[in-house]
Amino acid sequence: MPRILFLAFLILMICSFCAAQSTEARSHADRGLELAQSGDLTSAESELREAVKLEPTNPEFLSTLGTLLAMQKKLDESTTVFRKAVQLAPSDLKSRRYLAANLWQLHRYSEAKRELEVILRQQPGDAPSRLLMGMVSENSGDYATAAKMLSSVPQEIEKQPESMAALASSYYHLKERDKARATLEKLASLHAVEPVQLAARIANQAGDFEESERLLNSISGTAGNSPDVEYRRASLQYRAGHFAQCQATLQPLVSSPAATPQMYNQLGWCYHKLNKPKEATESFEHAIALAPADESNFVDLIKVLEAHDFLRVGLDAANRAAGLFPKSAAIFNLKGSIESRLSQFTDAITSYKHSVEAQGSSSEGWLGLARAQVSAGLIPDATSTCTTAIERFPKDARFKVVYAKMLLNYVSPTDRTAGARAERLLKQAIANDATNPEAFFELGKVELNNGRLTDASQHLERAAKLLPQSSQVHFVLARAYRRLNRTADAQRELETFQRLKKGKSSENQEGSLTDEAKP
Repeated sequence: MPRILFLAFLILMICSFCAAQSTEARSHADRGLELAQSGDLTSAESELREAVKLEPTNPEFLSTLGTLLAMQKKLDESTTVFRKAVQLAPSDLKSRRYLAANLWQLHRYSEAKRELEVILRQQPGDAPSRLLMGMVSENSGDYATAAKMLSSVPQEIEKQPESMAALASSYYHLKERDKARATLEKLASLHAVEPVQLAARIANQAGDFEESERLLNSISGTAGNSPDVEYRRASLQYRAGHFAQCQATLQPLVSSPAATPQMYNQLGWCYHKLNKPKEATESFEHAIALAPADESNFVDLIKVLEAHDFLRVGLDAANRAAGLFPKSAAIFNLKGSIESRLSQFTDAITSYKHSVEAQGSSSEGWLGLARAQVSAGLIPDATSTCTTAIERFPKDARFKVVYAKMLLNYVSPTDRTAGARAERLLKQAIANDATNPEAFFELGKVELNNGRLTDASQHLERAAKLLPQSSQVHFVLARAYRRLNRTADAQRELETFQRLKKGKSSENQEGSLTDEAKP
């Protein structure tokens, strides 16, 4: 009997202790909620942590703490806390939705989608979850699901401009432009500058330049003429190919106190497209003066100078930039390109080696180095560079083309395997990249020399289709047609060759058909 009484007393004591502990935990939790409502999130967090410490298996306390942590952008810890809450109370769909929201913000889309699928199986009509599923799906590229979910909760998405933008973006990806425009019109009808700018940006990203410009033009008053809106309008005009309009929009901006390096940079590219290299150079120099630590303006300046064949001036700019940005692979690639075009191959090799050292994971420096070594007659070095690059970048067709050309043009005539190896490399290059005109051109020349005229003409035709402005391709294709007795076709290609030859050649001095300056 005494033993039974002792056990009963012990159980009573434990129950009293647990009750007291539970009361204390609740007190901390209630105090935490009060502090949170008053805006003192730090103190609220401390109180809730105490509550969870006292009752670590209470899903209510865990969920409240997870919410507070999320409010403070402590998403990783909040996610861990919500996971515990959901494990303890699987039927708590609110905590599961908050967990999904955290995962979405952390870009963990597949995990977020799994949590939302659990909710929607139990409550298919849950509007917040359908909204969130739409956002997750849009971010992860599942545009059909995004459109289905977001369009099913119109009242929810109208509260959030970002959701309307996501729906419009999904429609654009699904090639449903009318629905996208209608959605953007609703977004723009919110009668505020920011939603209209957002709508214009979505249309711009989708390539719907007409709609984007219309939306920007709909902003009236001072806000519509703000420098930011005008710059966006100019960028849109540039992307739409309206270069004169872009220049006209930017001119007053760069003449005002609101001028930025980005405005001058965009103006520089406008002038480039309008074939005004002097004005383009001046604009890029202004951008450099406003942002001397931004290498991108130097890069763009050098690109434009090279594109207009101002090679000496471009090399001066490249040398200046190389001194300021000694670890910039982009700068040294451009420097090497200009040096190669000036036949300064030793200097080009040095520049490209700097590029490879600065960013060995980029193929551009390796490619320039191989070409420069071939041009300098350093065939063993070029062979080593090509074989190493092919191992590093097995899917980059350009290295196989460079190596094949080297085998065809520089290997000893006694090497009877060179031609077969070159042809094999060119076929591999085409398999890697069926849009590489140089691979088709070189393979066509090999087949033409070997008397395989039908194959040669087919590959040369493909090269001409991919690069119609290359006089070289049309000349060799004319030879193939002549040998096939296709006299009219041969004459047409020869006339095309002569017409292109009168104009500016599309090939550079390194022998590449495809390397051109691009904005």
